[in-house]
Amino acid sequence: MPSSLLGLVLFVVCLVPGFVYVAARDMRLPERTSSAFRETTRVVLASLAFDGIVLAVFALIRTASPGLTPDTGRLVREGWAYARDDYGRLTLWSCALLAAAACVALAAARLLPRGPGPLSVESSWWLLFDRYPALVGAKCTYVGCELVDGSYLAGVLKHFAHQAEETSDRELALAAPLEYRSHPGAPSRRLTGHQLVSVSAGQIKFLTVTYLDHVPQPGHVPATGPEGGDSTQRGPAASPAPSAGADASPSQ
Repeated sequence: MPSSLLGLVLFVVCLVPGFVYVAARDMRLPERTSSAFRETTRVVLASLAFDGIVLAVFALIRTASPGLTPDTGRLVREGWAYARDDYGRLTLWSCALLAAAACVALAAARLLPRGPGPLSVESSWWLLFDRYPALVGAKCTYVGCELVDGSYLAGVLKHFAHQAEETSDRELALAAPLEYRSHPGAPSRRLTGHQLVSVSAGQIKFLTVTYLDHVPQPGHVPATGPEGGDSTQRGPAASPAPSAGADASPSQ
């Protein structure tokens, strides 16, 4: 571990590329809870890789044009004495290399495909709302939520919690057109004047999911449910499957 404040600062700065990579990568995959050791190892190894790539490029530039770069040999031999003499160029190159490493890490996180093995942390929500729509080529996912109090709420999926743990703390957001039914047997009605509604997983008894090949207009509620399917549905129907957090998820 670093023995001085400056060493600690430099150590943390060198970990920036790894943190950028891990954070950007987690945005594209289900969020999972890992041990502190595992998370630290991911950040450190990624930082070493991207810092090494950028330093290799710096070495090539140093070899081709020594006058453009700081004298690393003098920096090693003289230390602070050289840093005081050429602090401007050292600062400029340090910031440039750090920014380059962070950009490379971000690009790698977005462009590198996931490995061919199964993703063991996929939750039912991730499968229903991300994996399956992509497989059937759906442009829109229409979700109906039967709540524990007997009411029903449906709308276009706008956002959902990505964590792998299927807990009641998760939430999903539905966008217009919104449909609401206060209790079983009551007629459904459109919710107007609202753009989004948030639903907690702890209040959901089960979900119905319909994949559409178009985004419905705000005033048009897609026909779903037993009264008759929607001609724009994509994918086969599936029977309800239980999910943690007291929600089950049939996919239509």
